Amino acid sequence: MAYWNLLSATLLLYFLPCIPLGDIKNQNTRLLVNGALFLGLMSHAALVYVSTFSQGVDLNFSNALLIISWVTVFLYWLINFHAAHKGFQFLTLVPALVILTMNPLLNGHHYLSDSYSFAALIHIVVALLGYSLLAFGAIFSIFLLFIETNLRNKLSSGTLFSSDSSILTLESHLFAIYWVGFFLLTITMVTGIFFTERLFGTPLMINHKLIFSVLAWLIYGSLLLARAIFGWRGKKAINFSLMAFIFLFLSYLGSKFVLEILLP
Repeated sequence: MAYWNLLSATLLLYFLPCIPLGDIKNQNTRLLVNGALFLGLMSHAALVYVSTFSQGVDLNFSNALLIISWVTVFLYWLINFHAAHKGFQFLTLVPALVILTMNPLLNGHHYLSDSYSFAALIHIVVALLGYSLLAFGAIFSIFLLFIETNLRNKLSSGTLFSSDSSILTLESHLFAIYWVGFFLLTITMVTGIFFTERLFGTPLMINHKLIFSVLAWLIYGSLLLARAIFGWRGKKAINFSLMAFIFLFLSYLGSKFVLEILLP
């Protein structure tokens, strides 16, 4: 019963900011939206606990998405607290609503072994945080792509996506997110490649998961290096970041989806 109550509350509270409520710049409207999101995040966190940790650590495909979606909504709540980015909620809250709706339908279990060491659990937490940050970066990239398209077409009013911040400011925020996400991904890669047997008791296997992870790491690293040296920005940088995230998605969540959903 607790699961369904938490799921219903989270869905309602995340759906509220997606409804046109008038002038989002109005203080009362902004307080209502931020309050709903805060309560939604609390309900979502409780739902993660009930679904993932209440009976062991059940890190199946759906619960992994549940955790990643919580982090992305939390980051959205922080970044858009003053309602500076119009339309951003559709790119963050709508996918979260879909993930929440699908959670009870994708109810396969993948319990982590009790024999996993504390270091192995830290590795998993760092990996999930890294994936979550890079997922949010991909969402932010798409939002930035819409903003740039509107500016190129000289659409400044009446558009679904707009921002009070300049493109340069948005890009600086985006690459700050990518740097942190890349750092966490690097830690995940190093510990996963060189300490797999010590962490999980199994030898390293050269498979599609590892190959996609390495490709994602190389593309993210090349993008950040090109940004630092050559000042890469705009559509080219966004396209590279989205390509990297596709490989990252295929490496972890894609593998879990195939193994747990398509081939149970």
